[in-house]
Amino acid sequence: MSKFLYGKGCVSPFLMTAFVYLLMIPLPAFAIACYEPSPSVVAGDNIFEYKKAETLSLSEQRTLQSFFKKIDRQWQGSANRVTCVGSELNARQVKRKTNISMEADGDYRRDMTFRSEIYNPERKTRYSEKFSLYLIDDFLRMDSRGPDGDIEIMRIATNELIFLQRYFVRKLKPAKPEEDKPVKPVPPVSIQPLPAIPINPLPSIQPVDEVTTLPIGPSQPRDGRKRNTRPAEDEQEEEVVYSPGGVLNEVVRHLVIKGRALQIETTVYTNGYLASSEKWQLR
Repeated sequence: MSKFLYGKGCVSPFLMTAFVYLLMIPLPAFAIACYEPSPSVVAGDNIFEYKKAETLSLSEQRTLQSFFKKIDRQWQGSANRVTCVGSELNARQVKRKTNISMEADGDYRRDMTFRSEIYNPERKTRYSEKFSLYLIDDFLRMDSRGPDGDIEIMRIATNELIFLQRYFVRKLKPAKPEEDKPVKPVPPVSIQPLPAIPINPLPSIQPVDEVTTLPIGPSQPRDGRKRNTRPAEDEQEEEVVYSPGGVLNEVVRHLVIKGRALQIETTVYTNGYLASSEKWQLR
């Protein structure tokens, strides 16, 4: 059964301090530092360690419900995305701009579902994204009402929510070569020429903007992991294995209300190092 690796209701002060430190690094407007360490690494945590989720206090739950009520409506805006590709010593950034229409829909069960339609004007492609948050059994969970949806709360305020989701994507092992077997001789076959058939051109194939991978159960990596390169989402590049078992993703989502505007920033760290970041500006 698929399961997130890690979730806590209350963040440690060391992890929160590390996250604030990363936010305070002076950078130009929406610039990222490729391969910078994740807040967990800065705090000295073992990102592969499984930890049990903790419940939210009644005060945190009331504050979270107040925040949900403020964003429960339709939103329009744009997004800027930066993806890191290449090696750590020769990193480059692939940038993308999109237009967004998002509906944040709450219900009586204290659930909040985010449905987004995203249009890429450069590629002229359109796709959808969706995720849900569930306030259930004194936990805040994502995309599942059970323990496999546990996430880590980094900050809850009336105008702000920051949470961390961790999941492990296991690498498929290459198929083993078959043992050498004697090959039987094949008799020659006469081939008759086929009549000429007109060939119709194939329709153009649009590239896929997003790929969703399902998390699977926790796994302990072997010693001697080495970080070399990042696979690109927007370009076809050779993918390098970060660890023998697979890849641990940490996804930090930062939602903040500023007046009548809503900003959602999603930062992805792969095996403890920044891989991509996307900022949505909505009204």
